[in-house]
Formats: sequence, structure tokens, C-alpha cells
Amino acid sequence: MPLRSPMAALARARLRTRLLLTYAFVLVINVVTFALAVHFLAPVGATAPTVISTPEAMLRFRAELDEGLVAAVIVGTTLSLATGAIAAVLLSRLIVRPIEHMRAAARYMAEGHYDTRVPLPGPPELSGIADDLNTLAGRLDETEKRRVRLVSDLAHELRTPLTILRGQLDGLAEGLYEQSPELIGSMGEEVERLRRLSDELSHLSRAEEDAYQVQLRETDLADVARDVVDRLHPDFEQNRVALSVTGVAPVQAPADPDRVSQILVNLLTNALAACDSGGRVTVSLSREDDHAVLRVSDTGRGIEPDDLDLIFERFERRTPPGRPAPHQGSGIGLTIARALAHAHGGTLTAYSPGPGRGAVFTLTLPGPTRTA
Repeated sequence: MPLRSPMAALARARLRTRLLLTYAFVLVINVVTFALAVHFLAPVGATAPTVISTPEAMLRFRAELDEGLVAAVIVGTTLSLATGAIAAVLLSRLIVRPIEHMRAAARYMAEGHYDTRVPLPGPPELSGIADDLNTLAGRLDETEKRRVRLVSDLAHELRTPLTILRGQLDGLAEGLYEQSPELIGSMGEEVERLRRLSDELSHLSRAEEDAYQVQLRETDLADVARDVVDRLHPDFEQNRVALSVTGVAPVQAPADPDRVSQILVNLLTNALAACDSGGRVTVSLSREDDHAVLRVSDTGRGIEPDDLDLIFERFERRTPPGRPAPHQGSGIGLTIARALAHAHGGTLTAYSPGPGRGAVFTLTLPGPTRTA
């Protein structure tokens, strides 16, 4: 087995061990340097007379010996301190250098350079900190990209209705359009679209701040599901998409019925947007262990495996941007729905076998539940 140098072994040791080894190594260097200096500089044996015949000679010898020993101790101490200081500086660099790299990387990140990465040092403790810094940099980089995309998408969402309204108003002003109930209704639809976007942005702000307030009370989720399905049924019929509810037995859970209704509306709206004519959407309720589970299944376009978590990000659409309204949403609904689920202490997850094979969204609410 090849022998490792002390410096190499020190570089591979844990941080606590490295510190102890550094202190011990410096101490050994100090002791050895001091001992060698005293050994070679002390006048013992070199100036001692063979025979001390008089008291004066004894006193003179002792005085010379004391002076020599003091000089040897001073020189030895000076040399050992200097040698120890040099060794301490060299050894401490093995520990301080990785910390300086991490400090510099953190400073670059604070300046907005989120592509900065820190080389992983040897000690596990410092390596863990460097890895956390790299993870933080990656998330900051992704957040910055999402911020830029948010501004771009928001501008696009506002531009379309504003352009339509401006064209209609210009047409009225120039006499190209006549004032009619149809025109007023069209303008009202665009204003309503802007209002919905404003409301969704307000919900998005609360979602990202985890500021949703829920009023929990014992709620029959089956009643909530039936009410939402009844309200949305005309939209599904108009688009020739079948909508049904299974598991209609009461499923009680502590929940805010208005917020659960909001979650279900978002899920059904997205399911409708994903289905072509002839598709099918099913709402099911069940009790699993001590949780109430509500699922929305559709036979629509499905989701790529890598996009199962991405679709819950703001302004990420399940459907292609080119699909005409009302199917094209703003991409905020699923973000709000997941935030509302978290506000209940529950979860909202997505599953899809793949593109073209539909999707299943599962809302799980905790707490005591029972079925009648």
C-alpha cells in the first residue's frame, strides 16, 4: 500500500480531525525545534572545565552556563515560534481556502451571478455547505428565469384583450362599428377576461406567500363535488365532453367548502381544456386510511413525465398556447389549486401514463374522515 504524506492525509480527514491534527502538528514542530535549538546552543560540555579547582572558577562556570542556557532558550523559543507560525499558516490554508471560495461564490450570487458554482472541497462538512450553495444557486437561477418568463407571459396575457378593446373603441370612434348589443357584449367579455386575470394574479400572490386563510369545518366533499359538477356541466356539454361523478356516498372532512370548490373548478377547467370533443372527465371520491381523497381523471392529451411537477408552476399551461379560448387558461389555476391544498394541510399531485393517455389529479385532505 503506498504511503500517504501527512499533508495528503490531512486534506482527506474530516474537518474536526483536520483541526486537531493541525494543532498537534504545530505543537510537535514547536517542541522539536525548541529541543534541537537548546541541544545545539546550550554550552553544556563544550565550555565546562575538566577540573573546577576554586570557588571563583565554579562561579564563573555557573555564570557562563546560565548565560548560555538563557541564550539557547531565547533562540530556541524564537525559532520554534517562527517555525510553528509558518507551519500554522501553511496548514490553515488547507481549511481556509475552501471557505474563501464559498464566501466569494456567495458574494457573486448576491450580485446576481446565479450560474456560479463552488468546487466541492475534501472535508464532508465543507463539502456539504458547498453542495448547499450550489443547490441554492441553481434554484435562484431557475427563479430568475421564471421571473423573466412571468413578466413576458403577463404582458402577453394583458396584450390580447387590450388590443381587442382598443380596436373596438377605435372602430366606434371612426364609425366603422355601430353600437350594438353584440359589440357591447364582446367588449364586456374582454373586460371580464382582464378582471379574471387580475383576480388570478391576486390569488397567485397569496399562493406564493402562503397567505391563504381557510375556514375549516366538517364538510361533505360529495356535496361540494356535485355542486361544482352541476355548475360546470353546461360547459362540458357545449364542448361535447362527458362529465360524471362516482363515489357519491358522503365523505366528511374538515375543510373550507369554498376553497375546495375553487380547487375542483380549477381541476375541471384544466381537464376540459385538455380534452377534445368526445372526451371524458370523471370526478371520484373515496376514503383512504384517515384521508379524504378526491380525484379528477380525464382522457385528454396527457402530460410528459418530466412535466408532472412543472405544470404546477405559475404560467405553465397543460395545453398548447395556440388552443383558442375558452380552453386556453392563464396558467395560474393549478398553482393556486396546489397552494389551497397546502393551506388545508393536504396535497395535490398529478399522474399521467404519458402524452395522449389522459391524466389524474389527486387532492388529498388530512384529518378525521368518515363515510356514512
